[in-house]
Amino acid sequence: MRPDRSVSAARLPDRPPQRSALRRATQIAMALTGFLLWVAWHRGLMRCDTHRAAERFAQVLQRLGTTFVKLGQHLSLRADVLPPDAQRALASLQAHVAPFSSEQAVQEVEAALGRPWQEVFARFDMQALAAASIAQIHRAALPDGTEVVVKIRRPGAAEQAETDMRILRRLVLTIQWFVPSLRRWGLAAIVDEVAANFRYEMDLSREASSVRRFADAWRDSPDIVLPDVVDGLCTSTVMVQQFSRGAHLHGLPPAMGAAAAGKLVDSYIVQIFRDGFFHGDPHPGNVFVMDDGRICLHDFGIVGRVDRSMRRALVAFALAFVEQDADWVVDAWLDLGLVGEGTDRAVFVPVVRTLVADCAEHPLKDWSLSDALAQLVAAGRTQDVRLPRDLLVLTRTLLLLEGTVRLLAPDFSIIEAISRHTATGIFDERKSAASQRLPYELGNAANALPTLLARRLHSVLRQRELLQLSIKPDVRMLSGIDRLGRRIALALVTLGLYIASSLLMQHAVGPRWGDMPVLALLGYALAIRLTFFIARSRG
Repeated sequence: MRPDRSVSAARLPDRPPQRSALRRATQIAMALTGFLLWVAWHRGLMRCDTHRAAERFAQVLQRLGTTFVKLGQHLSLRADVLPPDAQRALASLQAHVAPFSSEQAVQEVEAALGRPWQEVFARFDMQALAAASIAQIHRAALPDGTEVVVKIRRPGAAEQAETDMRILRRLVLTIQWFVPSLRRWGLAAIVDEVAANFRYEMDLSREASSVRRFADAWRDSPDIVLPDVVDGLCTSTVMVQQFSRGAHLHGLPPAMGAAAAGKLVDSYIVQIFRDGFFHGDPHPGNVFVMDDGRICLHDFGIVGRVDRSMRRALVAFALAFVEQDADWVVDAWLDLGLVGEGTDRAVFVPVVRTLVADCAEHPLKDWSLSDALAQLVAAGRTQDVRLPRDLLVLTRTLLLLEGTVRLLAPDFSIIEAISRHTATGIFDERKSAASQRLPYELGNAANALPTLLARRLHSVLRQRELLQLSIKPDVRMLSGIDRLGRRIALALVTLGLYIASSLLMQHAVGPRWGDMPVLALLGYALAIRLTFFIARSRG
């Protein structure tokens, strides 16, 4: 049944006006100030625990709306800033938002695509299929009958987020000015990072690029399917994507759930450890099981990237964790480059040994890579730990993946899957029955050796030290070295004259002779005279 097309012809209401920045700043300042006063009162007089304060903070963020809910979700991953009970309290935050009206949805689509929706779609369902804090989804059909979904950014969401982040940053800077001890937590940097994440998630054209990249990479996969975007129908506010139909993860038969868990984990091992580009939001609502058993992934608003060096360190960390080699775990953690130069390795050793001992007392299915990463980050709170965005996304991804896998198959072990892949070549082609570390490190050394030799040879050739001979100096050699030093110094002065004269010529500084700056001409003349002098004095 086709919807009433009169919707697009009628005059649509303007998007709701944004609240004034001053009013919003007052609301945010009063809410955060009230929370700080509550903490000061209850911690100072009533000695309330950290968990209760975190729950109160979560309530404040929930009342402040979507932007602050996202801030709380981000903070829930910051083991370098918050203790575990506070992280758990903030992790429960969810943005509860109602869908915006069909009139606004149509208005956004037509504004983004530059034409009436009837010229783009044969059908457009006015009732939203799903709604979230940033966008909502509508089903539709293209003129050729292709079923699609239309993702539409919530009107005013980007502007509201930018306003909230600017206000929050000013408040944080003001608070840090009054309480300088808070600067060590890097609160302003956290606000900047959340703001950058918001901008990324708000830009649906970036999400469309990510979808296309994943769809191309997995197009021929027998286990994973990703609905591709439709060319020419993606902008920063609207994204049109092929519709896929599948079963939700809740209530799957055990055999189907176990098979789905295996395919999902295998795909993430490839994404993270081989490709270095991964889907960052694998919660159960974004994962479907198709009729043919393939796994379908949705919502690429959050993606993570891991560069080659960090990927090698993560591979080493995963292998070390699989083998429960405490020393190797610490070395791999330090190789990630998240801590400062003066890091005390001894800080992490007892944490890892406790972690290894705790894992030994539990079955493999209960081992958690995300928990291991979080514990090491927490141990480094006093060691200048620096957490890049992509590592935070990775930690969140692993946490969500573990939860989704437990929903699909409670007895499935991600660690066993990683162990299985050590023999497939995803991590390294060499293996040892006794230990993976030696072949892994040798493989890394073999891969890095040509680059290291090339750099060393380049450095040697630049310094003309290919052959270093021990020669006993005499008077003539010392005199020659002295003359060479003077010529080099004079050559540097000459080069400086050429550069300075060129700058004077470009900016026409000083008196002029015709169209030429006099100072530049004098500089060139002196530089040329010195060049001839250097050339004649080579002997």
